[in-house]
Amino acid sequence: MTKIVERSVKWHPRTLKLNQIPKEGLEYAFCSKDYVQIHQFVWCKDYMQDVIHATMTGCYASIYGFQYNPETDPPLDLERTRILLNSYKDHDFESKIFGALSDFVHQIEAELNMGPTVFEKAANPHPRYRKSGVFIADGDKRWMAAPPMIPLYTLMLRVGMMHTEGTPFRETIEKMKKGEIPSYFHDKENYDSNGDGYVLSQADQGINRILKHGDQQIFGSKLEQNFPKQDHRGNPMSVFSIHDSFGMVGFSGSRTKVNFPDWHRDEVATC
Repeated sequence: MTKIVERSVKWHPRTLKLNQIPKEGLEYAFCSKDYVQIHQFVWCKDYMQDVIHATMTGCYASIYGFQYNPETDPPLDLERTRILLNSYKDHDFESKIFGALSDFVHQIEAELNMGPTVFEKAANPHPRYRKSGVFIADGDKRWMAAPPMIPLYTLMLRVGMMHTEGTPFRETIEKMKKGEIPSYFHDKENYDSNGDGYVLSQADQGINRILKHGDQQIFGSKLEQNFPKQDHRGNPMSVFSIHDSFGMVGFSGSRTKVNFPDWHRDEVATC
């Protein structure tokens, strides 16, 4: 068995009350190259693209209670997609991370000709997360290349928690969409079906386009173009647009087409 690398992490002190639909399951936070947690943990994965946009534009991100200031908060590492993961109620979290999740994510990354995510362990978990532990997903920077890519990555990290090791990743996705595999989080108030099964169905077209054409063919590699300061009208790009409309579901439903027409050009528009 491969030895698990442990890292000492400096934890973020702020705990603000956030307005977020998932209220259980996997929590995320970006981690700097020096293993500093740069913002508070979030269940809602869409806050992650807000952090990237703030970093690229130099603008203070404040949305639904979440805050990230690129001038005063620890900096985001743009060379690696490094995310802290926790799930404080899950006492089997570690075995899932290094078993099912690793297998699931690595299959997708192989499909995209992307370097595999390296999973590591926090040597000093925050007291709230001592039972489950905290882990680090150290992935390719391409997962941050555009607003739809980081929610795709964080969604796949969550879906992979319910994967069966050795099963093709597409089979896991299809079964979760059909409700044959439960979601890692459940929210009957906001979703008609199991949480991530619903999200996968809504994002299906965009996911299939990325898997068919590849992220680089669709989005390119220039973050400044994919996280612009201005919208198509020349107005400052709203963090609410980044958060609410430019994720995987927005990309799948073509809500991103007005601001990012190249993502929807004919040669990459089919699934």
